[in-house]
Amino acid sequence: MIGNVKNLFDLSGKVALVTGGGQGLGRGIAEGFAQFGAAVSVVDINPETSQEVAEGINAAGGQAIPVPCDVSKQDQVSAAVAKTLKEFGKIDVLAAVAGIGDRNPAEEMTSEQWERVIAINLSGVWFFDQEVGKHMIERGEGGSIINMASIAGQVGLKTGNANYCASKGGVIALTRNLAVEWSRFNIRVNAIAPVQFMTPLVTELIERKPEVLDYFLENIPLGRIGEVREIVGPAVFLASKASSMVTGIVLNVDGGHTAA
Repeated sequence: MIGNVKNLFDLSGKVALVTGGGQGLGRGIAEGFAQFGAAVSVVDINPETSQEVAEGINAAGGQAIPVPCDVSKQDQVSAAVAKTLKEFGKIDVLAAVAGIGDRNPAEEMTSEQWERVIAINLSGVWFFDQEVGKHMIERGEGGSIINMASIAGQVGLKTGNANYCASKGGVIALTRNLAVEWSRFNIRVNAIAPVQFMTPLVTELIERKPEVLDYFLENIPLGRIGEVREIVGPAVFLASKASSMVTGIVLNVDGGHTAA
């Protein structure tokens, strides 16, 4: 007998810190974690959106705090983790979701565009991984770290994303290395790699350049862009006991893009 497995996805009693939690995939993950029982630290560069998400979680009977933070600034990262620990006393789950895009053909991309995307998408993930990882090691009870990668870290794109692809490829390599290095502390480190989802950033891009939608869809065998709610299941799986033997993976949530 395998025993009772009905509560494998339960996050009750857990504390989750979600970066980029004020909008898009980060908001979906923050709200999803709360619905599965976790207390949530909603970290976002925009104080208004992190406040809105935290208030919504609390109004629904959950527990959350808003934490403003620019993930590319290491001192702000340290302060965000410290605030979370002061409020909740621990961090069991980190979802490092915050990220941006700044498109330009590779031959025209500026050093500022390159550095900004790398600073937020890769360095911002590393800063939180390291800061939360140190807490998990010191606490001695393990934990789950989920980094937001992308299909762009695994395949080339035609839409001027050299900086974005490089940053997400770096996130994948970082994830695999930390999974191996921190396995001795029972810290599991995994990544989610989504295809395009209907986040505010993607919606704005499609509205500005409608032709890009056809490009997205022709590369997704399921024939549609993802909905934010569809990222919640994969994130809860990686955060919970349901994935207790899973570390170092890249979970593609891509409608078959990388299989085609």
